[in-house]
Amino acid sequence: MHTLTNGIQVFCKGDTNKQPLIFIHGFPFDHTLWDEVIEQLKDDFYCISYDIRGFGESEVGHGQYTMESYVDDLEAIISELDLRQVILCGFSMGGYIALRANERLQNFKALILANTTTTSDDDEAKLKRAKAMHDIDKEGVEPFLDNFFTAAFTQNYRQEQQEKIALLKEKILGFDPVGIKGALLAMISRTDTTQSLENTPPALLITASDDAIIEAKTMKDLASKMEDSHFVELQESGHVSMLQKPQEFAKAMRSFLII
Repeated sequence: MHTLTNGIQVFCKGDTNKQPLIFIHGFPFDHTLWDEVIEQLKDDFYCISYDIRGFGESEVGHGQYTMESYVDDLEAIISELDLRQVILCGFSMGGYIALRANERLQNFKALILANTTTTSDDDEAKLKRAKAMHDIDKEGVEPFLDNFFTAAFTQNYRQEQQEKIALLKEKILGFDPVGIKGALLAMISRTDTTQSLENTPPALLITASDDAIIEAKTMKDLASKMEDSHFVELQESGHVSMLQKPQEFAKAMRSFLII
């Protein structure tokens, strides 16, 4: 099922009577980031993915996004689909959205947080994102994306999956730069959600051994601050763990969901 909610493209697979899972992609991707994982889970769960505003097929609008507006969009999807007892699965920036949504809405059955963190940007990170926005205006998205891919994927994956990386790059270069810069702005301005960790529902934290963007230790520390958490480290994977290790990612989710 494919539907439009307030300018947001939503994609649903599976039986609507089964446990709803909402998958929130990271920056600068779209909902297809989750395709391989959802394919392994759709027979047993109601899987909902969507394009965050400004990415994929969703509307771009003014591009002045905040994490709050992203959560507004998520809340609208949950309401429009009349979902109950939702489990959120957020990757990287999608994890930021999931964590802030958990603070605001406080009605989720569980959280699955992949390659993400609770801390807001320090000054160095804010300046780095501001420079990225400036460089995109001056040079376009491609140089920024090349640097990002170098950090986001392991060298072996980039060498072995050159065609897949090229297709992914082509897709992202088709997105409106306003949406990409809007996401950078939203991440610059996001709040710290660390204080909410003591009040989270059961949570699965998935990290990657070779994540050069958010280190495995960072997520292990987060897990230690949660009352009911499960921690999984995927081996020989970089930041985008659901692409590099989709079977292992889905297996970790399934093991957590049947507990």
